Amino acid sequence: MTVAIYIRVSTDEQAEQGYSIDFQKEKLIHYCKSQGWDDYKLYIDDGYTGTNMDRPALKRMLRNIEDKKVTAVLVYKLDRLSRKQRDILELIEDKFEKFGASFTSSVEKIDTSTAFGKAMLGVLAVFAQLDRDMIIERTTAGRRQRVSTGKWYGGRVPFGYSWNKELQLLEVIPEEARVIQEIYNLYLNGHSRLSIAEWAAPRARSRTIDHAVVREILCRQIYTGNIGYVGNVYDGTHDAIITQEIWDAVQIEIEKRKEGMTPIGEYLLTGLLKCGVCGVNIVHVRRKSKHADKEYIYELYACKDQHVRPKERTKKEGCKMGYIRRDVVEKSVIDQIKEIAVNPNRLLEKSKKKRSEIASFDEQYSLLTEQLKKVNTNLENLYDAIQNGDIKASAVSNRIKTLEEQRDILEEDIDDLIDVNPKKIDEKKTLIMFQQIGQAWDHFTEDEKKIAIRKLIKSISLVKGQPPQIEWVI
Repeated sequence: MTVAIYIRVSTDEQAEQGYSIDFQKEKLIHYCKSQGWDDYKLYIDDGYTGTNMDRPALKRMLRNIEDKKVTAVLVYKLDRLSRKQRDILELIEDKFEKFGASFTSSVEKIDTSTAFGKAMLGVLAVFAQLDRDMIIERTTAGRRQRVSTGKWYGGRVPFGYSWNKELQLLEVIPEEARVIQEIYNLYLNGHSRLSIAEWAAPRARSRTIDHAVVREILCRQIYTGNIGYVGNVYDGTHDAIITQEIWDAVQIEIEKRKEGMTPIGEYLLTGLLKCGVCGVNIVHVRRKSKHADKEYIYELYACKDQHVRPKERTKKEGCKMGYIRRDVVEKSVIDQIKEIAVNPNRLLEKSKKKRSEIASFDEQYSLLTEQLKKVNTNLENLYDAIQNGDIKASAVSNRIKTLEEQRDILEEDIDDLIDVNPKKIDEKKTLIMFQQIGQAWDHFTEDEKKIAIRKLIKSISLVKGQPPQIEWVI
């Protein structure tokens, strides 16, 4: 039997209460040995809340359960698995039991391999939910008050800062701040989160850094000197580590990569090319031929749905784009960059439509955020009234439920709008960058060319017999 030991700690406060990773690990390994379970694996979510299922170690454990690599799950307490009753029951009944994995909680003595254990599970899940609701009720008002005055609302101290308890202030740790700044710089220069994590890991002695931590660092408003809370941003009392301009640029880069643009790759145009016939990604093809005992190598681009085997295609009918020489495509792209560097007005004409799209986006975004602000204000007023004892929670529960549903819908609408947002670009700065890159291109190294081209181009569409159709960043 292979046992998955699942450990979760969300905040430093939990560590102080005795839920630290080392504490849980020691207790659970000892429990395994007492039961004669010698084959166990550790799954640790350090700094993740138990109120949602978006946790890397939990996801990895579930994949291993589905693959039959794990046959039992052990936790210290039920709330380490989740603080929501629905999530606990779904995990155990729809995930663990479905794939033949039993569940054990060492403190509550729950063992789902027995009938009594299954009965106790539902009861304790209710208390885990109740405990969560009480924690939310106690902390929400305090957090709102702290954030409104620019103070950090608590939790695990962000990498790059230390917590001055006396001054109630986040203070910058210079050596860690330099790591944060370089993480942002590397990402903007086309490096992947994995390669950045490999660089940062040996330089971050106080924190384990992997690609997931890098992703979190790149998205945290706190490094700009601001504090993000419940969809709002407040001016913080702490010092910034990066500028707002750099943070905004990174968010644009994150969106570009979501759309399929990969960071630095083996070839000049890796991740930028799409088939102009069917929209599928382009693959690099290398072919060899012999003539008169001499070997020739041809490097080509082709639509993935044309080149791969039928069972690997995204569309059954395949594609008929044909094969295009790699050097011809790359030369055409470079020539277009140099042409715009000499004649930037050509690109400005194409950007007029983008400006009108941005104006429309701004109007919709302002309307939705204003509506969300009103809903959040109404909710906060109700929370404060309950906290102060002015009204009973039961009297306004339906109203709160309706407002929370409205808030969720508005947040989803805003997220959907942001996903298709035409990004604002500083045209003057971008055109200057075009000119500088066009003039210096012939002196760049290969890596410098890859970085430069991704600052100018969003995507390139290929159709055989036609020049590459480029979508520029401006």
